[in-house]
Amino acid sequence: MERTRPINATCPDCRGPLSEITQSLSNTVLHEYRCLVGHTYSAKALLQAHSEAQERALWSAVVALQEATNLIQAVASEFSPEIHERLMEQAETKRKQADEVRAVLERLEPLQTG
Repeated sequence: MERTRPINATCPDCRGPLSEITQSLSNTVLHEYRCLVGHTYSAKALLQAHSEAQERALWSAVVALQEATNLIQAVASEFSPEIHERLMEQAETKRKQADEVRAVLERLEPLQTG
C-alpha cells in the first residue's frame, strides 16, 4: 500500500512541492520524497540536496549584491553629484551586505546524516 502526504518543503532541484511517499512492503515501511516533476530522494539524499541548495542560494545572493555594487560603480558618473554620492553609499552598503552573506557561508554547516 502506498500513501502520499504533502510536506511543507520544496524540491531542492526544481523548487516544486514535495510529498512523502510511504510504502508498506511485507514487514518493511519505505519512505521516499518526491516532487511533482518526479525528482525522488531518500531522507539522507533529500537533506544533502537541501544543504547544497542552501549554499547555492546564498552564493547567488553574494553574486547579486556584488553585481549591484559593480553596476552602480559603472554608471554612477552619469548622474548628478548628489545622486552619484547617494549611489556610491548604496554601493558600499551592497558590498558590506555581500560580505555579511559570505560570513554566513563560512559558518554554514551541512545537515549531518551520518
